[in-house]
Amino acid sequence: MLTLLATLALAPEALAQQSAPQMLPVGKLIQPAGRHVGVGSYPVNMAATPDGEKVVVTDIGFRQALTVLSKDGKLLSRIEVNKEVGNDKEGLYYGLAFRPPAPNVRMSGHALYASRGAEDKIAPYIIDSKGTIRAVEGTIANPSGDKDLPNHPAGIAFSSDGSRLYVANNQTGLPTNFVGSVSVISMADGGEEKRILTRGFPFALAAITKGAAKDKKVYVASERDGLVESLDVEKAEVKRQIVTGAQPEGLLLNESQSRLYVANAGSDTVSVVDTSTDKVLATILLRPTELRGLPGVAPTGMALSPDQKTLYVAMGDMNAVGVVDLDKNALVGMIPTGWLPTSLVAYKDHLLVACAKGVRAMNPNGKPVGKWGQYIQDIIEGSVSNIPLGNPKQLEQWTRTVVKCNRLRPGLESASHPTFANPGIQHVIYVIKENRTYDNVLGDLKQGNGDPSICLFPRKVTPNQHALAERFVLLDNFYVCAEVSQDGWMWSTCGMVSPYASRNTPYNYSGRGRNYDTEGSNNNVPIDLLGIADVARPASGYIWDHCGKFNVTFRNYGFFTTFLDPKDKRYDALSPEGDNFPTKKALLGSTDVDFRRYDLNYADSEAWVKYDSPFPKQVKRMGRYDMPSRFSEWYREFKEFEAQGRMPRFQMIRFPVDHTAGTSAGMPTPEAMVADNDYAVGQLVEAVSKSQFWESTVVCILEDDAQAGYDHVDAHRSTAYLISPYIKKATVDHRFYNTDSMLRTMELLLGMPPMCQYDAVADPIDVFGRDLTNLEPFAAILPAKEIVTAVNKKTAYRQKDSAKISRWAEESAIDEDLNDILWGAIKGARTPRPRVVRSLGYRAGRED
Repeated sequence: MLTLLATLALAPEALAQQSAPQMLPVGKLIQPAGRHVGVGSYPVNMAATPDGEKVVVTDIGFRQALTVLSKDGKLLSRIEVNKEVGNDKEGLYYGLAFRPPAPNVRMSGHALYASRGAEDKIAPYIIDSKGTIRAVEGTIANPSGDKDLPNHPAGIAFSSDGSRLYVANNQTGLPTNFVGSVSVISMADGGEEKRILTRGFPFALAAITKGAAKDKKVYVASERDGLVESLDVEKAEVKRQIVTGAQPEGLLLNESQSRLYVANAGSDTVSVVDTSTDKVLATILLRPTELRGLPGVAPTGMALSPDQKTLYVAMGDMNAVGVVDLDKNALVGMIPTGWLPTSLVAYKDHLLVACAKGVRAMNPNGKPVGKWGQYIQDIIEGSVSNIPLGNPKQLEQWTRTVVKCNRLRPGLESASHPTFANPGIQHVIYVIKENRTYDNVLGDLKQGNGDPSICLFPRKVTPNQHALAERFVLLDNFYVCAEVSQDGWMWSTCGMVSPYASRNTPYNYSGRGRNYDTEGSNNNVPIDLLGIADVARPASGYIWDHCGKFNVTFRNYGFFTTFLDPKDKRYDALSPEGDNFPTKKALLGSTDVDFRRYDLNYADSEAWVKYDSPFPKQVKRMGRYDMPSRFSEWYREFKEFEAQGRMPRFQMIRFPVDHTAGTSAGMPTPEAMVADNDYAVGQLVEAVSKSQFWESTVVCILEDDAQAGYDHVDAHRSTAYLISPYIKKATVDHRFYNTDSMLRTMELLLGMPPMCQYDAVADPIDVFGRDLTNLEPFAAILPAKEIVTAVNKKTAYRQKDSAKISRWAEESAIDEDLNDILWGAIKGARTPRPRVVRSLGYRAGRED
């Protein structure tokens, strides 16, 4: 294993020709090597043509395309895959394979097949000698038989003669009895010859096309169950289960097919498998020595050098390519890349690297006008980099860059931080809200870096958040790590996301047919309660698991609870306690099931009670105690803690109403819902500040994501608040912080070590003094009646579109449009919208 700190002795001038490092919202830096070209949203896989002269890239994000590049990374052609098909949208997924030509048959191009995800088909294309790609006839349909759970083909591969196609059917749920499958398809008629049952969520696939097992054996990786299965094609059965590591994401055969390499994203390892015996010969750990015990590498795609002596591994969470010496089975260096590398193609003198989130760290969505609008998942441009190889000294310099960009240093795994001191805090209350940017709420504060022209919820709407930011600390350089709620709740509770969650979040939000799988349910089933692994669970685990491990008492109010669609009766038997019940075993017994989970028809605060003004669709009372709001239910238990003289050291509280329901008929206006949420925050802080726990408590508040607003600095920039009597009045802190900074702060105050590499390297929010200088109680500010009780009128902007916002499911099909709806409702339909241009001339298809 390479001791990475040894590289720090290298001369800094060696990096002079590289661009300056850029800080990502996730708290690491990028300083990508090579030359870059944009290829759309979230490139996830690449495949070289059989002659090696060209490479095709497939996307899974909002703007999908198959892009053809020359082997030196120049754009040759592309074909968009974004059309609306009825109520659905066509889309690509992970699988790419070139079909071998039949014996004695000459072809006028390369026959490419690409998996089309939830469309349940494999689509054929031709790439001609000039690199032009075009669709052709012969699409292969592989329907699952269940309209609610498609097969969702992922990895694909051909037999040696191209007569058979092997397809990993990725979806797993109730209709399939929680197992996956691989289809064997005859290319003669496109029909399914066989279906081989596998473990859950089969993803990557590799077929043996040489030697004694030629066309008899296929390998498939179960992303959920942490193993690779060796399939007997003729018998249509699993021959052997090979335990490799958690979340195997990538499979790669060497040229002779004597070795199978497995990238285990959840274990941060590569397994080397002997294909003659199906036994693991070696396991290569990719974690740096500074963080050996913490997850955060996430290996996915792999490529072999032409001489088969070097394995290159995409290290997604480290924004790097790992260089593995296969004679030593050891990591010998790293190459800096863009944000979230996913796939590689290796040549003798250079490497092509696909990065899901590109080479631009900052993506503002404020002004001026541009092509793609302003939604966060629209404006992040994926890239492919052409990186030169062959210079050993350059590898040493690159390794140093990766160490520096990942902010690695000794001692990060401990429960302490060199400059952070706990002044006496014993209790942490963690509040998560929904989807606001900094400029959205605090852009009108002159002491911060705000743009008041795009502030939709100023002081009159959010008087409590303004007062708290001004009295305690204003954080105007705080970023959420996530793009949307589906990955936001994972970042906010785990400090990282799994590749499964990262990949399927944009697929879902772009309307292409995946479910919201990141709050404890897989395809709407609370899988953990059934004793089945949660495919979306990241390697870090969850903050409550961490608390349990270190004997920190906790209480849950609304985190990770069941979202049962009342129209869908299939899943009732799988959640015997019904709606609003914890989806994780670790939360059983520590969750207040009378605290209402995400439901926009239920209030966060008691404002409506004080004004005696319910809205038409409102759920006025909830739970066994008939509480009128989330705050009311939390406060009921808080008073019990006061009576007992003790309370859990860690509390998790969900106040979701600032998501808003847009302009939905019968619902409060967006300003009313944000004001209700704001008052709930004020009521909670007032309650704590007047209690016996005030001197030992900090209230930590953030948004899970910032997708539903504009920001002139970056689409990830958001509001965050720390409230404690140990914070000096009117503190303004311009330092960079993010979601993991908040987690690290709470961990340090509770005496816990970090969960993963992201929170380990995050700077805690160090704003606490030694003395109680801010001790007086806080008085919650009730927003004006005309604001907090307003209901959308029938003439409200885009009311019919707002009706698509679901009251019961956290995310909705209209989140992409919600920015425009909020702007039109508040600023006026004719007021010009903020839009974005890609600075530095970086656009899809243009080389940088």
